[in-house]
Amino acid sequence: MVLINGFNLDLVKFKKVVLDLEDVKIEDTALKRVKESYEVIEKIVKKNKRVYGVTTGFGKLVDVTIPKDKIDILQFNILRSHSVGVGEPFSFYDVRGAILLRINTIIRGNSGVSLETLNALVELLNKKIYPYVPQKGSVGASGDLAPLSHIALVLIGEGECIEDGERVKSIDVLNKHKIKPVKLRPKEGLALINGTQMMTSIAGCSLVKGEILLKLSDIVAAASADALLSTDLPFEKRISNIRNHKGQVDSAYNIYNLLKGSQIRKSHKKCSKVQDPYSIRCIPQVHGAAREVFYFAKGIVEREFNSSTDNPLVFIKEKEVVSGGNFHGQIIATALDSLTIGLCELGNISDRRLYRLLDTNQTGLYPFLIKDVGLNSGFMMLQVTTAALVSENKVLAHPASVDSIPTSLGQEDHVSMGTISARKLKSVIENNFYILSIELFAAMTALYLRKPLLSSKPLNELLNWFFKNVEPVENDRAFYLDVEKIFSLTYSGKVVEKVENYLKLK
Repeated sequence: MVLINGFNLDLVKFKKVVLDLEDVKIEDTALKRVKESYEVIEKIVKKNKRVYGVTTGFGKLVDVTIPKDKIDILQFNILRSHSVGVGEPFSFYDVRGAILLRINTIIRGNSGVSLETLNALVELLNKKIYPYVPQKGSVGASGDLAPLSHIALVLIGEGECIEDGERVKSIDVLNKHKIKPVKLRPKEGLALINGTQMMTSIAGCSLVKGEILLKLSDIVAAASADALLSTDLPFEKRISNIRNHKGQVDSAYNIYNLLKGSQIRKSHKKCSKVQDPYSIRCIPQVHGAAREVFYFAKGIVEREFNSSTDNPLVFIKEKEVVSGGNFHGQIIATALDSLTIGLCELGNISDRRLYRLLDTNQTGLYPFLIKDVGLNSGFMMLQVTTAALVSENKVLAHPASVDSIPTSLGQEDHVSMGTISARKLKSVIENNFYILSIELFAAMTALYLRKPLLSSKPLNELLNWFFKNVEPVENDRAFYLDVEKIFSLTYSGKVVEKVENYLKLK
């Protein structure tokens, strides 16, 4: 059980709820804020005040006044009219994250949602209900209107959910879980859909995977460096310390300590080679740059976890409702585009190291890491796969946030495209796990061929464990099966976990 209050949600708690499927409970102080916020809306309706989205239409229709007897109908209609997403559905985890984040913003007390509606949203989360939410259709302002509408539609017993991979009617799912459809009150429809929670959820899930990816990159790079008979001198802390970037310092620490005690490294200490190529020597500088952007993006996303992104906003103390633009996703879009660019380089440099591992002139091992080359092609085509993925990443790295297109007849004339940024980031991270899985396969094979010389304790333990899961390469086979197996080990974090049994990484 994770306790939330609208101000204390970080990536650790996000992971517990979204990926580890823990339930949430809301602090009493937050529930008090929700009640007081809703009372402000009630009083406004009674006084027949003109407030956007409560007594008026939406977007370009802001000048249309809604009769008092149709205010509730307005809230149902916005969910229906705004459920316009297309394409394949978001993953269960992305949708679950959006529900959590919507709850967390509501309990800050700036949305004017009733406790009954809030509790229904909490039930969706805690009962692991999976609303059907198409991936395409959000421009990231006013927030994620279409995706969040598909989620909110479930609360009123409309729309669809996904169960056992099939799309089913939401009302059937609600009945199964003994959840009554919500009767929306003034402002509630708008309050459920106006915000950045979809893009921020994808960002949160990507950051969790990104933390694994950063450590994995250092592990795989260290294995390749040792297999390529590289020196550990560029990874000494005195080099990184005088440049003064935390990301570089952290990466250099990992690489240096991953290589410590390697018999392979000691065997060529007196060789004539002066320095290694950039893809080895500059690992901390390149990996460190990705880390710096990650640290930056993580800070922004965690702040967005605990932000009020509704419009209009309720201010309890002043008993006022004020229109603003907190729904605009530009801050998330810019951060995620930056992170996508930074993480692309993890794939680029990995492909360069893989290329060297396959060159007999660089390693002194079999060409393409296989005997009887010619009869066998070995790892040749696996590097073609990484080249394709790296090239795809370069296209995905084009920032969505530099684009905008007017909507709602010009009322919403600048938008963030933040959800597109988030989806691209997710794709790049997945591609990088595949690229690094292939490099890991090659590096482990090269270290295997270096025997009886052994690598460091953590890398040698990884090597032994790796080949308990993957058969050593003696002859050609359908390598895609190996890649998928290795991907499952890297993406799940098992490779990092195995190494951290022997060395805690930064």
